[in-house]
Amino acid sequence: MPEIGQNKVISPNEHCLVTMPSGSLRIVQLKPGGTINLGKFGHFLVDGTFGYAYGQAFEIVADKKVSPIKHLLVDLEDSNDGTPIPELKSSANNKDLTDIGQKIQKLTTQDIENMKKDGEGNQVARQIIEKMIQSHEAFEKKTVFSQEKYLTRKQKKFARRFQIDSLSSSALLNYYYREKDPQRVLDLSEETLGLMMSHANIMPGGNYLALDETGGLLIYALLERMQGLGSIIWLHENDQPNTWVLKQAGYTDVELDKMLRPISFLDFFEPDEDTGKVFKFTDQEVEEMPPQRRSMYAKRLAKAEKLRQTVEMVANHDLDAVVSISTLNPATLIPRVLEALAGSRPVVAYHQYKEMLIELDHVLQKDKRVIMTNISETKVRRYQTVPGKLHPLMTSRAGGGYVFHGLRVLPVEGVQAVGRGKKRKSDESAAS
Repeated sequence: MPEIGQNKVISPNEHCLVTMPSGSLRIVQLKPGGTINLGKFGHFLVDGTFGYAYGQAFEIVADKKVSPIKHLLVDLEDSNDGTPIPELKSSANNKDLTDIGQKIQKLTTQDIENMKKDGEGNQVARQIIEKMIQSHEAFEKKTVFSQEKYLTRKQKKFARRFQIDSLSSSALLNYYYREKDPQRVLDLSEETLGLMMSHANIMPGGNYLALDETGGLLIYALLERMQGLGSIIWLHENDQPNTWVLKQAGYTDVELDKMLRPISFLDFFEPDEDTGKVFKFTDQEVEEMPPQRRSMYAKRLAKAEKLRQTVEMVANHDLDAVVSISTLNPATLIPRVLEALAGSRPVVAYHQYKEMLIELDHVLQKDKRVIMTNISETKVRRYQTVPGKLHPLMTSRAGGGYVFHGLRVLPVEGVQAVGRGKKRKSDESAAS
């Protein structure tokens, strides 16, 4: 199984995450001989990125070719890898600085557009930024920190650079949580997903029951931690589970078939004698089948046998954890899947709204099959730093959801509590 993000290099036909100077993200597939369009940041030929480690930054040069660079953005002190900056002085403070827009910036929008048409690659961006600095009458009145902020802002707007990162489960989650539609991943944040993996004690060789309504994102995170060892029983409510995330994960069909065991609610909760069975033809009838029908029949037999084995695993009550990300009411769902768990195994459930998990907590406290229940919420606050200064970003996304976790136990029936003998001692002292 692929170890996402660990000593991997950029390879053909893989999905990856492209970070642009503005900070925006884009998921692309690196097809050999292809060209990737990054909008205003230019186009680049895919073949020039192969063989470099993930996390490598590139600069677009002439003829859509790329050249590796140290960083996606540079500062004023970086003379080898940055935009050429003329020898300019700086001010100790900004008290003499008056920002009056076009009156201090002589370079017009039309001039910038003409420069874009006359050149190509990141060389155009360098020329534009250098020209803007030279044409800025108040640039010398800025402090060094203000000059760096100005340079960074212009690089984010004009630099034709990008960075390629591996598409891990965390990167994919951040892409949808911050860039696209958080509701598509049920408002799940990266730190909340990490908390769930920790509470569920996911490790190689385990057998886990998962309920995933994020298109396979939870399954992807489980696969990363399991490293090709163990199995995942994927409980779903449709004929087939939604697997749009796994199509970008880099796993082959053989690897997924080895690890995943999809099962519907009906087969999980109400299995019968016919579950996992299929009508079998004789060997002669199979030989007489057309090749396509014979192949379909073999797949049907393999699927039925896998379902039968999955039902047996559930009936053995020996799974290592239950991990749920679902819109269904956990108070009615989680108690019904507890019997599949072995003793001293974690139960972890995620929901967007804590009220649903509070109801689950009340139900399980009366159930006596789960102890040490807890509902938690985690937040990671992003900070920006400059030398001698540290403060959080002014804006951040709310949400992230809530996590319930508890420990499955096996209550012993017919046990009566016995006191410590205080009553007997008091009776003996009274008799004496």
